[in-house]
Amino acid sequence: MRASQAIHVTHIIDNLSPGGTERQCLELVRGLSRLGVRNAVLYFRPGPLLAEIESPGVAVQALPQASVRSGRFLLSVLALVRAIRQGRPDVVQTYGFYSNCRGLAAALLAGVPVRVAGRREFARCLTPAQRRVDRWAWRLADRIVANSEAVRRQLIAEEHVRPGKVVVIRNGLDLQPWLAAREPADSNGDPVVGMVAHFREEKDHLTFLRAAREILGFVPSARFCLVGSGPLEPVWREWAHRLGIASRVEFRGRLQGEALRAAVRGLRVSVLASKTEGLPNTVLEGMAAGRPVVATAVGGMRELIEDGVTGFLVPPEDPGALAGRIVCLLKNPSLARGMGERGRRRVAEEFTVERMAHEFGELYRDLCRARLGGGR
Repeated sequence: MRASQAIHVTHIIDNLSPGGTERQCLELVRGLSRLGVRNAVLYFRPGPLLAEIESPGVAVQALPQASVRSGRFLLSVLALVRAIRQGRPDVVQTYGFYSNCRGLAAALLAGVPVRVAGRREFARCLTPAQRRVDRWAWRLADRIVANSEAVRRQLIAEEHVRPGKVVVIRNGLDLQPWLAAREPADSNGDPVVGMVAHFREEKDHLTFLRAAREILGFVPSARFCLVGSGPLEPVWREWAHRLGIASRVEFRGRLQGEALRAAVRGLRVSVLASKTEGLPNTVLEGMAAGRPVVATAVGGMRELIEDGVTGFLVPPEDPGALAGRIVCLLKNPSLARGMGERGRRRVAEEFTVERMAHEFGELYRDLCRARLGGGR
């Protein structure tokens, strides 16, 4: 890359389903494009975000997938090497375990000058074998981008990554769609408390449902909304029946775009009951919609929510504490409105796509300059 040229970044991601990591990839590609960066996206599994990420100036290509244990894994890496070489990027950016392990190796074999890995969650979600592969992959990266200080600390303390190799760039949100319609939740109808999360064990929908049962003892008119999909949805539906609250709980399925924004804007309180988190988009979205957020004090949640100011933090796996804070907000509308507005302002000041794209762009430029200068 000559100094006068635009930087060319190839993003490698496992799939294009509308999860948090995938949406952040989409937002980063869009944000970098506005800054004049050339982008390409290589993915292994299609998904609904494919239609959104395909745009003028962004080269998008599907590649064959194979698990790390598969005999075809090496062939999939070689196919990735060929695709990277065709694009001749200055930077390869990966987005998590599966794209890290094959993407960083392929980028090295393809002779890419700068390799940047992503860690957006805690390694506790990985198996011991996957953690060993992850630690090997980190050696191939020039930098690892963590989306929270909590994730950075875990990388250094538990995975023994050199501190200078890890940088923090927090998630960014495109605020315009959230600000376009700012109507409050219906203050005259039944209050709705909701949680937007994939139905996985670490999201802990059971604690939410147990808290819902307690809330109904104080606010009998409350209704509850679960947005998302995943393998444990039948389990949580069964638990709603066991707890005797099935008639008050609506399972909305996976929502995207304006349907998701409308669902979040319809909440009185937005909740996330996770046992572990990096820096969750769903909390940013609740805050952007002006909704008070009650979340567990885990991972990067403390970096998003100032307890008692922009929301409430509670211990994980504590339905009573979760219910108590939600009831407090349902019974104090002025407190809820104030928290929601302060949360919205914080997102607008600190968690925009523009800020995120600028920080990634500066990181890429600094690393490319170091390579051109013969250093790292």
